Amino acid sequence: MIGMFKHRYKLTYERGYVYGGVGSYLDCDEYSPNTDTWDNKTDLPAPNRSQLTASTILNKGYIFGGAGSLQDTDEYYPDSWANKTDMPSPGRYYFSSSTINDKGYVYGGYSFIMDTDEYTPDSWVSKANGPARMNNAASTINDKGYIYQGSESGHNWILDTDEYNSVLNSWASKLDCSAPGKRYLAGSTISNKGYVYCGYGGGGLQDCDEYDSVLNSWVSKTNAPAPARWHVVASTINDKGYIYGGAGPLQDCDKYTPDTWTSVENLPSPARERSAASTITS
Repeated sequence: MIGMFKHRYKLTYERGYVYGGVGSYLDCDEYSPNTDTWDNKTDLPAPNRSQLTASTILNKGYIFGGAGSLQDTDEYYPDSWANKTDMPSPGRYYFSSSTINDKGYVYGGYSFIMDTDEYTPDSWVSKANGPARMNNAASTINDKGYIYQGSESGHNWILDTDEYNSVLNSWASKLDCSAPGKRYLAGSTISNKGYVYCGYGGGGLQDCDEYDSVLNSWVSKTNAPAPARWHVVASTINDKGYIYGGAGPLQDCDKYTPDTWTSVENLPSPARERSAASTITS
């Protein structure tokens, strides 16, 4: 008698998640690129969140801080939320984050703080200070964290790129980003290159710039579609960059496949800005 076995395979998909923001303080919305559709998910835990940051660790989304100098950390596994251990003091907002080797890192924040903190669910450790920075963007390339542009003391809009090595627990200055200086921009990594999108530099921008960490070089790429935007957020899904929302507030969502932009389904109402975003595989 020949035994027969039935194999079951679970299909997994990468989806984008947009969390909170001005205009949608507790909203959590899921974007499915396979169907170009949005789905409203379980609300974030209170309090209201804007000017927060987010990253994904081991296929769970984490949101950190927010306006009002919050220290909150919350974990999202579709479709439920759990409160986790608070970030170390000080509370912060207008800051950035990325994930390196299954650990979350948060960088800088209001008002020009230098703190770098490492999150290994569910504990925090303070790490080497970075540059005093806020309103910047961040991403991870080849197991190193990068923070891009933003504001420094005096609220100057800067071009700086800085690299965090989590193994050495050290920071290094890298080649400046492409002009103009900007803040309120977004960033993500696509195929081991960093991309920064839009921002504010005396007015709204449509800029898209690519960073090669191996060559330590920047190249200007095709502009994002109109409208110009800032207070925008981004994530990478299936090696494509997505930018969400922006000042206005906006509902726009656009896909970047280097070096081509495509407008996709708008965010659901309400329009939003100063949100956070990450990608989760489930």
